[in-house]
Amino acid sequence: MKNIKIKGLALLLSLFTLTGCDFMDCDESDNYTKEDVLDSYTRVKQLVTNIYGYLKADFCSIDGAMLDAATDDAIHIYDSSNIQRFVNGTWSANNTVDDQWSNYYTGIRAANLYLAETANLTFDDWKYSDEYENMMKCFNNYKYEVRFLRAYFYFELIRRYHNVPFVTEVLTQDEANQVTPATFETIAQFIVDECSDLANYLPVDYKSFPDAETGRVTKGTALALKARMLLYMASPLYSSDNAENWKKAAKAAYEIIGSSSELGYKLVKYSDLFNDTNNKVAEVILARATGENGDFEKANFPMGVEGGSTSTCPTQNLVDAYEMTDGSAFDWSNPDMKANPYANRDPRMGMTIVYNNMKWPVNNVEIWEGGANGLPIENATTTGYYLQKYVNNSISFESGSKVTAKNHNWILFRYAEVLLNYAEAMVNAFHNPDYKDGELPLSAREAVNQVRARADVNMPELPSGMSEADFVKRLKNERRVELAFEGHRFWDVRRWKDLDETADIYGVKVVKNGDDFEYTKFLLESRTITDNLYFYPIANTERFKNPNLGQNPGW
Repeated sequence: MKNIKIKGLALLLSLFTLTGCDFMDCDESDNYTKEDVLDSYTRVKQLVTNIYGYLKADFCSIDGAMLDAATDDAIHIYDSSNIQRFVNGTWSANNTVDDQWSNYYTGIRAANLYLAETANLTFDDWKYSDEYENMMKCFNNYKYEVRFLRAYFYFELIRRYHNVPFVTEVLTQDEANQVTPATFETIAQFIVDECSDLANYLPVDYKSFPDAETGRVTKGTALALKARMLLYMASPLYSSDNAENWKKAAKAAYEIIGSSSELGYKLVKYSDLFNDTNNKVAEVILARATGENGDFEKANFPMGVEGGSTSTCPTQNLVDAYEMTDGSAFDWSNPDMKANPYANRDPRMGMTIVYNNMKWPVNNVEIWEGGANGLPIENATTTGYYLQKYVNNSISFESGSKVTAKNHNWILFRYAEVLLNYAEAMVNAFHNPDYKDGELPLSAREAVNQVRARADVNMPELPSGMSEADFVKRLKNERRVELAFEGHRFWDVRRWKDLDETADIYGVKVVKNGDDFEYTKFLLESRTITDNLYFYPIANTERFKNPNLGQNPGW
């Protein structure tokens, strides 16, 4: 291989796509040789940092929209966004949306390359440095972090595209263009096995490492991906009703729950999960930092608020999913509830959604027709709601404001999801919400009730003796409200094969009469649901490169 120079470390990894390239395939005018990179601990560390960079955060990541805008939980206000292809019938192999094929395969190739090229490095020139021991402690852990990232990238690929090429070594361009897809089951089992192995090597935390960095992969992260992968493998989209698969998923989740004290995980206040320091709380297992900015606030502050332009508008479907504080369902046929629909509701609603007459971000928001933040103002919400979760109201774009940016950290895994994963696996494995035994000493109902009982939520317990059907309905609703706008709903309704239930999208019309408001639920749109929507199409641009890829059914 010729001794090519490279200009910057980001360029090393930016070229490593599935279509293949040399290790340093860039022009001769750059700065570092391959040996320069591999002889430098700092540059090797940067290779790892760049692989972390392929993790996605959904702060309006899909052409200015969140993935939840492609579910029954929200709509995106701008018709020009590609997110609309998910719901308006124009999604196709030629008109893709959220096409992550290249992103994740670039990350996978970067991981494969790192693992191949850095094996057995010793940085001999630094052997007698005071920092050598710490340096090698970090370096020896990097391979485990990179292996996890590769497994995670494959998880993201198979839940989008189902059967995809499975590559764990560096390919030439010709080799890459001839690979054939492996089955979902093959890659899913690889992810499970890889995470099981990595849990033996990854640290519980990085407190004993130099700089005690946050945001790095831990033992708990590997166990969380394993539990999530096994839950998907047991779900109806991927498996028939197989009790053994559900038991495996339950056991994987309990690996975390049963060791939560050792791993350092516990439920915290809901209000602490989505601010600028959420990556430091005990509930968060892994978060993707995106830096200090105010872009998400500009996109989601209501129209009529300085700097706000609307983007993600929660639906009435989601608002109706939040229970009353006594645990009963909200009911539009109840005149008292209809007259004051936001009173006495699950506190998570008021920490997720902005509704009429709520103080946000500074003043009471006027979503009523003719109000400062409502129709007919151009691009005002059409559902009657604005987004609050992850939106930082300490930011202001008013003239003279000193706070126009804050840190944002996208949660990839957190402990509440693990509890809900466990509950779902347990009830499907044993068909009894109250079942527990010596190996799995927490019932599905108890796991859900832990989530409901967090300090600033305090929702009533689900009662003992519920039927399996009633419990599963409540559990699905619990996932919906607990994990809203965290990127789960889109995948949950698919793995449950519940897409047909998400076609009708509702909003609320708000009319002001003197000092009172009148609320009317209405049908905003009806979407066409077809079986091909359960998996993404493989882009024709990729299939032209590699005719062995095939295509998912219906595309």
